[in-house]
Amino acid sequence: MSIPETQKDVLAYLDGITREIDRSRLDRFTTASIASALAVSRNLASQYLNDLVRADLAVKAGSKPVYYFHRRDLERYMQVGLDRSTFSSLDSLFSQSKPAAPDFERAIGSELSLSACIDQIRAAMVYPPCGIPVLLLGQYGTGKSLFAELAFEYGVHQEIIPASSRFVRIECSHYREDAVRLVDELFGDGENDGLLAAGDIGLLYLKDIDQLPVSMREVIVSRLCPEGIRANQADGAHGVRVFFSMAGERDSAEARELIRRLPIMVYLPPLRDRTPEEREELILHFLKLEGRRMGTDVFISKGAFHRLAEADYDENVRGMRAAITACCAEAFLRLEGDRLQIRTYQLPDEIIDGAPVTHDDEDLQLIDVTRTAAVQGSERELRLLSPMIETWDLYCAGSITSDELASRIMRSTRDYEDYLVFEDQRLLARSGAYGHVVDEIIDGVNSLYSINLTKKSALVVTREVCSQIWPSMQLARWKAEYASDLAALFSTVFPHQEFCSSVADRISMELMRTLGIELDALTRLLIAAHVDAAQVEPGSRRRLGIILAHGYSTATSLADAANRLLGTRVFEAIDMPYDQQVRDVIGKLQQIIDHFSFCDELAILVDTGSLRDIYKDLQAFSDKTIGIVNNVSTGLALEVGVGLIAGRSLDEVLENAVSSCVCSYRLVERSVRQDAIVFCAEGGIEAAEKIKELISQSLDPAADVRLVARDFRQLVDNGINDSVFSRFAVRAVIGTSNPQLVGVPYIALEDLIAGRSDVQVDRVFSRYLDPEGLGAFRRNLVKNLTLRNVVESITILNPSKLYSEIERAVGTLRLLTGAPIESRMIGLYVHLCCLVERLVTRTPIESCDDETFERDHADFIEAFRESFADISAHYHVEVPVAEIVYAYDYIYPQHALRKRAYPMNGSVGQEDE
Repeated sequence: MSIPETQKDVLAYLDGITREIDRSRLDRFTTASIASALAVSRNLASQYLNDLVRADLAVKAGSKPVYYFHRRDLERYMQVGLDRSTFSSLDSLFSQSKPAAPDFERAIGSELSLSACIDQIRAAMVYPPCGIPVLLLGQYGTGKSLFAELAFEYGVHQEIIPASSRFVRIECSHYREDAVRLVDELFGDGENDGLLAAGDIGLLYLKDIDQLPVSMREVIVSRLCPEGIRANQADGAHGVRVFFSMAGERDSAEARELIRRLPIMVYLPPLRDRTPEEREELILHFLKLEGRRMGTDVFISKGAFHRLAEADYDENVRGMRAAITACCAEAFLRLEGDRLQIRTYQLPDEIIDGAPVTHDDEDLQLIDVTRTAAVQGSERELRLLSPMIETWDLYCAGSITSDELASRIMRSTRDYEDYLVFEDQRLLARSGAYGHVVDEIIDGVNSLYSINLTKKSALVVTREVCSQIWPSMQLARWKAEYASDLAALFSTVFPHQEFCSSVADRISMELMRTLGIELDALTRLLIAAHVDAAQVEPGSRRRLGIILAHGYSTATSLADAANRLLGTRVFEAIDMPYDQQVRDVIGKLQQIIDHFSFCDELAILVDTGSLRDIYKDLQAFSDKTIGIVNNVSTGLALEVGVGLIAGRSLDEVLENAVSSCVCSYRLVERSVRQDAIVFCAEGGIEAAEKIKELISQSLDPAADVRLVARDFRQLVDNGINDSVFSRFAVRAVIGTSNPQLVGVPYIALEDLIAGRSDVQVDRVFSRYLDPEGLGAFRRNLVKNLTLRNVVESITILNPSKLYSEIERAVGTLRLLTGAPIESRMIGLYVHLCCLVERLVTRTPIESCDDETFERDHADFIEAFRESFADISAHYHVEVPVAEIVYAYDYIYPQHALRKRAYPMNGSVGQEDE
């Protein structure tokens, strides 16, 4: 189109002033101002300006006065494509651009991956009386400083921070070498007041707190947050909100130390963990900023756009913005006209290197950044839900049938489910904790209704519940607007699908009971639709069994046992405390029947005859066939359950069950085992036999008890499963060391010899001896159980000589080591006699850990061998380390180094004849 020269001058002038637009100074854009600047008449200027408007080269807005703008420059400024050139007012014109969002809504991803972070900060800001300290944690460039500023704006908008207060940001890295100066600047140095004294700070943000020395970091945190919660109690803080930040991960030492002191930690996710929608919106946002700064239209190829979105940036969002600025600068060098084009080759090298090679024509297709708006996840969400209301309106208008209504609603819910599971990353971080609870609820529902909702069902329900708890703002407004329509929709579609409605009600009830969440109409509708779409059938639950019995858990125990044995849930239970009347349980019975309203037949099993008349109170359930059987038992429940599962008629089921459950009895006479006293010794079965003989010599032969010798090692290994326990009723064990048999009293041989076991002896042997016999038994023990007698009786060597040699060796060992031998003298003599006998007969103890003992107890080994030097020389034997370890364990049982080693013989127990 040919434009007159003067008209070109008008367009050029509009171009110049629109590039420098300032909305506070729009008087330059009126007809009078433009005519004056170009030195033309007002009428001529108006003619030229309107011609430019008709040619879509200019935009006009308002009347009296009328404002004119260069269209392309205005679109660049507003970063939006205009659909017309004439607007009734300036407000109408500027409303075409996206309005400035308040506080947190300005953050890209505020309704997606950042929503949980924002909720935490909002909670910290509003917590009475004046907020909770917050630690912002995340990698470099994730937006910690931005979030601190947005928190301040939020506080001002919510009127919890005075509008006149200040946002103060302190770079802690500047005080790394002089942290004391920061403390003085914050709290004062005694002569000068600190920053906090003025009382005009609304939010104090200490950036990179981890850059300070640990000691000064502790001082600052302690003085600002002395209780770890209420900042208004801080030293001079006067109620200021306090935010700290540090770069790093949650498991770092610095982070753990601060998290311990600060109650709220907000972790900002790295860019790679943000949703694809957020990354793309960030790119468009930064490109629009560059286009506005350069005053040009920005175009980017699809290939370059996708590579920017998929790249991994060392400094996250900050790194992305730097990369975009760099490629815009590269493209600006080749700028022709006022259109800047970015292609893949102009991206930073590291992005090109890391991108996969593609063979499509994406780099030939250009995206007009100025006129492209990102699609928010919430907009996608509403586009999926809106057809439900449109379908409902059609049904209400009579345009579609109820069947078509149900079909369309099911289709819409499936599409929305796919969005929640596969696209909506906003709920991913939040749903993990709730998933475990919902898994258990779904398992319980499967068991209750004999259905098979899968793990996918649990995931879907979890996402639907989380969507209700944390809706986007658009979704919350949408649900509030259509709440009555959604409730009416649910009540219209699902009463005709009784089973699905019952399952959804049960899930809803369990969520309320376990999490305190009351489902709204949309979530209940979605869950019921999912149950229907999962095509689950009630199976055997069409026929219900109920066990009703007196006692606090009798019915529950019977039902649980029967259901487990049947492999499916057939029976529900009603426990009836003994002080309740029959009429008191009717309400509970009513609740169960309501839950299983889709069941046609009920088999009620009761425990006493008085409950057989419960049917008289069940007249309200005349639409169901009810059978009642008394004398309930696990066997009766199994017979009824098998019949219900098999689908037989209720009459046949109950008749067969009653005829099969006939009582019978069998009398089993008690078996009688003779009482026995067991003897054992670490020295082996022979030593145990000789100890048994000494006791036998002291006991009245008429005593009705068997004396049995058993191998000590076998008793330790077998415990109460040893064969002696199946043959005898073992009443006690007597020996040189305790085999630790559960429930069997043990009497130590040294206690017998020292007379310290009278009470134990009386308790064991009073079964077989009267008081006179017990007295004689004790006197005989004193006479027969001397140390010399014991030693002489258990060895095959010359007993007198061996006793003297052991006595000398023990005395020397006590002198060299200071060992506490007195308390275990008798057992030690027996043990050492057996030791010498083992060495002489070539059956020493074997061990596998001598090296450790030799390293840690060389002094004890040397002292032991010196003490036993005469014995070694006399019998021509050398004491191995394993035997010394064994002796050490006996002398110092509290420091025993290992389990007992044993001589390698295959001895078994012997009993007296």
